[in-house]
Amino acid sequence: MNVQDMISTLVIGGGIGGLSLARELAVRGLPVTVLEKAPQLNPVGAGIIMNPNAMRVLERNGLAEAVRLDSWPYLVRETCDSRGRSLAMRDYRPLYEAGKLSVGALVHRAHLLDVLYRSLPPAAVRFNVGVRSIDVLSDRVRAETGRGEVFEADLLVGADGIHSQVRSRLFGEIRPRYMGYRSHRLIVDNEAGVRHFTEFLGRGQRIGLVPISAARLYVWTTFNSPQAQPPVFDSVSRFRDAFRQFTDARIARVFSQLRSMDGVISTDIEEMALDEWTRGRAALLGDAVHPMTPNIGQGAGMAMEDAAVLAQEIYSGGPDALIRYARRRKPRVETVVRISREVGTDGQRSSPVGCWLRNRRIRREGRNAEKMQADLERLLA
Repeated sequence: MNVQDMISTLVIGGGIGGLSLARELAVRGLPVTVLEKAPQLNPVGAGIIMNPNAMRVLERNGLAEAVRLDSWPYLVRETCDSRGRSLAMRDYRPLYEAGKLSVGALVHRAHLLDVLYRSLPPAAVRFNVGVRSIDVLSDRVRAETGRGEVFEADLLVGADGIHSQVRSRLFGEIRPRYMGYRSHRLIVDNEAGVRHFTEFLGRGQRIGLVPISAARLYVWTTFNSPQAQPPVFDSVSRFRDAFRQFTDARIARVFSQLRSMDGVISTDIEEMALDEWTRGRAALLGDAVHPMTPNIGQGAGMAMEDAAVLAQEIYSGGPDALIRYARRRKPRVETVVRISREVGTDGQRSSPVGCWLRNRRIRREGRNAEKMQADLERLLA
């Protein structure tokens, strides 16, 4: 690509997807500006599962080593019942050793964001910039900020999350679909000595314990909840009581560390599917176009894959670069979103018989290591 042909891109949103796209464009020598409304990097979300497909993106763009410096290797995922009895072990190590998958990592979201941000050219990210208006013109795109600044570029990418302003501008107001359950996320000291990703399945609830370093543990919950009547967790005792069906000592050790609900993040689990990802010189990426349930830890992975493919197509040039991006990504994303939804539906079963049958099936399927690893390779390669 000649210097005079270099395509400039304006990215709205400085989360994982937006910073990943900036990195992918920067390593290709393409100019990019990211506008982020927050005053600084925002690590909301506590921990993050960097599955092998996400780490493969980082290996290709040169950031995998930096991310792994402060992380925990994702070697095994164990599924237990509510009492802590093991149902199945998903062992990734044979796939790593055979070179079929990149080694996954369990990290703090703040660390991942910091690595992405520090990899970018100076002044590529503008913080504390709220966008007031967006214009997608025939020959350029234009964004005006709340302070009256104007930014122009050849292309515009909305990477501004599930409540995307860019999406609303392009396609009108589209509400995500509530999936029937909510989630908590928090970080605690790893006093329980958890050494690998461990999830516990209950009736209408799940708990995950994810080491993100030798000393720190990412904890998540999911719980069935009517959309119009969110439960009130205004005290630690009420929080502990809500999950009293889980009797494993590791969970008790984790919950015993809580002194207040400060720092416990609660979110609705939502999903959305758009037929159109692009319009003219604008495109959407990550949660702005395909917010998904967190059940298989692929939200960040899908955004990072989006970023890599979109940067490839922009670099390749041509008037249909954004259309090619959407055409390449949609089948893959639709498959992953569906699998994640199905895992969540299964995990949130609440009837005694349904949960017993689910646990029995998981235990039976866990004995077939060959099939389990083949399924993992298809999803994560």
